[in-house]
Amino acid sequence: MKRTHPGGIISPLAIPLDSDENLDVNSLKRLIDQILPNLDGLFILGSTGEFAHLTEYVADQFVDIALEHAANRLPTYLGIGDTGTQRVIRNLDRAKRNKVDYVVVTSSYYYSFDDQLSLQEHFIRVAEASPIPVILYNIPQNTHINLTPESVEKLSEHPNIVGLKDSMGDMIQFQDFLTYRSKKFIVMQGREQLAAASLWLGADGIVSALNTFAPQIVQRIMKAVEENDRTEALIAQNEATHLAQIFSQGYWLSGLKAALQLLGYGSGRPASPVPSCTRQQVDSIRKILREHGLLD
Repeated sequence: MKRTHPGGIISPLAIPLDSDENLDVNSLKRLIDQILPNLDGLFILGSTGEFAHLTEYVADQFVDIALEHAANRLPTYLGIGDTGTQRVIRNLDRAKRNKVDYVVVTSSYYYSFDDQLSLQEHFIRVAEASPIPVILYNIPQNTHINLTPESVEKLSEHPNIVGLKDSMGDMIQFQDFLTYRSKKFIVMQGREQLAAASLWLGADGIVSALNTFAPQIVQRIMKAVEENDRTEALIAQNEATHLAQIFSQGYWLSGLKAALQLLGYGSGRPASPVPSCTRQQVDSIRKILREHGLLD
């Protein structure tokens, strides 16, 4: 059944590319069919979807085909982050055209500044321009500006801002974010290594790159927490943390794309100039996948 509010287990969908960096349509459809039964939502054009490096044509194709193939089977989230406020507002056209359930907005990036009032204004202007509910996305390791708890408190009061995905990995700050949860405003964790701890503390969902090929492990964590089974939650969390070592084989995105290739999706190539994994790194990823029963 389709959820009526954001949260749960969400896949930030990876984009399978061929050797020429075109969309591998067949791989994309098979990947969606494989993971969708274990998901509560599909997030397209996030960091895992390489939104900042795709051509406009490939990004449009990715969005159109993924949403058409998902066929309204679960809630959909569309990343519209960009380098400036007006560019983000322009990206709303893609969301309107495809009738998604939520749009996900990062801080602006490229220019590095630390002015929280300007950052708040950025999100407010987007929220007021959007006919679709907005979810904040805090990933300062990429945007180079951290969305502080004070800013989240202010933004959570806006009627069209309904949640936050935090991928910073700072559990002290994440606990501060959780204090602003309400029936209208949800808080989700973006780091799979922190899934169990975050859910025990009250997080509303996990939006993890792990969910793009092994969401069943995060599903086990969530089920164990819901059933107050600390032993099973710890076992499943340890498995997720070990599997996430894939992301430390070279650049994290390279590791993810190599894992997907080994599982039969795409060429293993990230959008340039991100480097592909070396043969040694691919061998390490293959070993990890086999240890978890994901690869024969």
